[in-house]
Amino acid sequence: MSSRNVSSTSGVTIEDISLSFGQTEVLNGVNLEIMPGELFTFLGPSGSGKSTLLRAIAGFGPEPAGRILIGDDDVTHLPPWQRNVGMVFQSYALWPHMTVRKNVAFGLEEQKVPAREIGPRVDAALKLVGLLDLAERRPSQLSGGQQQRVALARTIVVEPRVLLLDEPLSNLDANLRVQMRREILELQRKLNLTTIFVTHDQEEANTISDRIAVLNDGIIQQVGTPLELYDQPANRFVAHFLGTANLIDGTIRKARGKTIFSTQDRITIPADGTGLKSGQECTAMIRPQSLRLSAGKSRAMKSTAQLRGAVEHREFLGHLIRYAVRVGKHLLLVDETHESGEAAYNSGDKVVMGLHKSQVQFLKA
Repeated sequence: MSSRNVSSTSGVTIEDISLSFGQTEVLNGVNLEIMPGELFTFLGPSGSGKSTLLRAIAGFGPEPAGRILIGDDDVTHLPPWQRNVGMVFQSYALWPHMTVRKNVAFGLEEQKVPAREIGPRVDAALKLVGLLDLAERRPSQLSGGQQQRVALARTIVVEPRVLLLDEPLSNLDANLRVQMRREILELQRKLNLTTIFVTHDQEEANTISDRIAVLNDGIIQQVGTPLELYDQPANRFVAHFLGTANLIDGTIRKARGKTIFSTQDRITIPADGTGLKSGQECTAMIRPQSLRLSAGKSRAMKSTAQLRGAVEHREFLGHLIRYAVRVGKHLLLVDETHESGEAAYNSGDKVVMGLHKSQVQFLKA
C-alpha cells in the first residue's frame, strides 16, 4: 500500500442533496463540506437520513437531486465502482467460504491488479489491522472484532479516496466497541484518509470525530466539533441529542435596568450580553454538571443565579450522583461528583442550586 498525505486524499462536497423514496422525503437540501483527511460523522436517530446520505455518496440507492463531488470530480451520476470509495457495512459482508487473505484480495482481483502486486498489498493491509497471523482462517473462525478488521482491511487495500463506515460497531459488545473505535481512529490517522462515519451513538461520535453533522428528519441541524455541539447547540434537538440537558422555556425581559430570563414559576437567570431582546421567547439550556447543590447559601452565593427546590429522587451512577430537583413545575437534573464518605441528599431535602450565567445557553424559539 502506498503512503498518503493530506494533498493526496480527497474531500467531499455535498451540494443541495435531496432524496425521496416514493412519497417519503428522506433528505432535504443537505449541504456539507468535508475536508481532506477529516474524520467526519453523520449523527442522528433512526430514520434521520444519515445512512441514506452515506449511501448516496457511495452511489447506492436512487440518484438524488443535487451534486456530490469527491475532490474536484462530480460523481453524482457515476456508478459505485467508478467513484473509488470504500464502504464498510454494518454486517461486514465477508465471504464465508473464503479465507481472510482471499476476502482482502477480492477487490484487487476484481480491479485486475497484477498478481505480483496483490500478495504484498494484502499482507500490508492485514499487518496494518493486526491480522497477518490469521490470514488463512475463515470468517467463522474469527471474533466479531476480528471480522470488523477484515472488513476494514478489504476496504483500505484498494486505496479508496474516501472511506465510508455505516454503523460499523453496532454488532459488537460494549467493551469491544470502545476498543474498535480507538483502533479505527488510529488507522484513520495513520492513513490520513478522509473518513465518513455513521452512528446514532453520541458517545461514539464524540470520541472519534473531528467534526459532526447532526441530522434529524433529513435536515442538518448543526455542524461542528464535538465540543462546539455540546457547549453551543443550535436548537433544542441538538441540545437534547448531544448529552443530557435541562431545557427551560421562558421569556427575556428587563428588570431594574438588567436583562433577565424568567419563567412563569419565577425562575430567573441573568441574560445580559446575550443579544436577546426584551419580550423574546427562548429556551435556557443548562447541563446537569453546571448546577451546584447546597443546603444553604454558602456555596450557591458565589454563583450569579440561585434556584431553590426540593430533591425528588436520586440515582447513584458510581462516579457521580444524579439528582432530580423540583423547581416550580420544572424537574431539573443535577450531577454531583461522588466522593467516598460524602453524605448524599435525600428525597424531600430542600436545596439551593448555584448557577453561573456563563454555563447557560439561550436557544431561540
